[in-house]
Amino acid sequence: MTPTATGPSGASPWIKRPRVLPDAAARLFLVPHGGAGPSALARWVMELAPEIEVCLVHLPGRESRRKEAPLDDLRTIAGHVAEGMLPLLDRPFAFLGHSMGAIIAYEAAHRLPQEPVHFFASASPPPHRMEDEPPVSHLPDDAFLAEVRRAYDGIPDSVWDDPDMMALMLPPLRADFHAYEHYRWPERPRLSCPVSAFGGTEDVLVPTRSLAAWGELTTGECRVRTFDGGHFYLTDVRAEVQRLVREEFGLTAVATTGKG
Repeated sequence: MTPTATGPSGASPWIKRPRVLPDAAARLFLVPHGGAGPSALARWVMELAPEIEVCLVHLPGRESRRKEAPLDDLRTIAGHVAEGMLPLLDRPFAFLGHSMGAIIAYEAAHRLPQEPVHFFASASPPPHRMEDEPPVSHLPDDAFLAEVRRAYDGIPDSVWDDPDMMALMLPPLRADFHAYEHYRWPERPRLSCPVSAFGGTEDVLVPTRSLAAWGELTTGECRVRTFDGGHFYLTDVRAEVQRLVREEFGLTAVATTGKG
C-alpha cells in the first residue's frame, strides 16, 4: 500500500482530531456516510464525553481535502484509514460508522494490529449480507443525482438546489457509490469485540431484520437497537446514541458543549 501522506505535524490527513486529549481514557473513530466529510459528525467532538477523544475519518475529495481526487475502492480507502490510525492505538478505541462508513470501519478494523473494544454499525447491513442493487455510479450526472435523491433523504433541499454545492459533492459522491457497488466481502475471521448495530425503523435501504446479522461477524455479543426514522435517523437521535456509546465505554458524563 502506498504510504499515507502526513501533514507538518506528522498527523495523517485521513484522521482529523479537532480536540486532542492527551489524557483521554479512550478514542472513538467516526466514519461518515458516503459522500460526506468529517463535518457530518463534527458535533460528536464536544458532545460525547470529556474522557473520550473523538477522531473523524476524513476521506479525500471533500471539505479541506476537496482538491484531492476521491478514491473509488473501498478496501483501498480502509487501508489508508487504518494506516492513519496506527499512532492513535495507544489506548482503548472503538469505531462508529454510518452507512458506507460502517463497511469502511469493518475493513479498517481487520487491518489493525489490535481490535477495537467495541464496534458500532449504524444504518448499514453487515458486509457479508449486502444486497445487490442496480448500480448507479456509472450514470450521467443528472440521472445519477436523481437516483441518489430518490433513494436517500439525508441531503437537504437547500443543497440539492445549489448548483455550486452539488458540483463539489458530485465527485466524492460518485466515487463512494462506485466503491460501495463494487465491494465484495472477502471472508474474514470473526472479530471478538462486542458489536452494536443501530438502525432506523423506516429505513427502506437497511431493513431492521438485516442488522442482527452483524452478530455473525463477531464472537462477542451483538446488540441491535432501532430508532424512529429513516436512513439518516442518527441526526434526530444523536443524544440517545451518544448515551449508548458512553455506556459501552463505561462512562456516563456528558461533555460540555457550549453553544451550537
